[in-house]
Amino acid sequence: MPTVTEIYNNIPCREGLTGDWGFSCLVEEAGLLFDTGARGDVLISNMQALGIDPAGIRYLVLSHDHHDHVGGLAAMLAENSSIEVIVHDAFSEKTLSLIREYSEPRIIGGWTEITDGIAVTGPLGTDLREQSLAVAVSGGLLVITGCAHPHISRIIGRVSREGRVWGIIGGFHAVTGEDIDALAGAAYLSASHCTERIRELQERYPETFRPGGAGKVHRV
Repeated sequence: MPTVTEIYNNIPCREGLTGDWGFSCLVEEAGLLFDTGARGDVLISNMQALGIDPAGIRYLVLSHDHHDHVGGLAAMLAENSSIEVIVHDAFSEKTLSLIREYSEPRIIGGWTEITDGIAVTGPLGTDLREQSLAVAVSGGLLVITGCAHPHISRIIGRVSREGRVWGIIGGFHAVTGEDIDALAGAAYLSASHCTERIRELQERYPETFRPGGAGKVHRV
């Protein structure tokens, strides 16, 4: 049963952590960090407050090349240079060069299993390419998004080709009516970070919505 801990978020959930615009979370059992937030000092201090040792991180998956998701990359690599960093083909040469100061990034082009029970969608979208995580849980697949720039409905559609989407965690960004409808089948819903219309999501799905934020622990 995976445990997902939100390390970095502009929405607060637990005292003793620094809130800041951005997103990062840890799939604890896999030692997999998803995104790094905007500031390395905030990322590392929040990890320390949560009792998370950067040396224990084995994988770092980056969703997209926006500062509020890759800004803590240098600090994380300085703490642990042996991490396998997983990106996709839309990342800038600046970000790739930073990673290459420590190791060769793994560039993903499509659906790829990273470790047992965890896959990345590969890049989705056109104007702004982004990838999400899919984590196997007892009820199906838990989707973890950075900002869902390609729209959460499209991400759900892609992951649904691999199995039932049991839940969704992360930033949903611009939420359309189609996106809201696409969330109807989820048993666990936790939107945060950049998500627009959060209150509407809470009202539409009161039985499945769980508030997210820095320090939130999802035991799924």
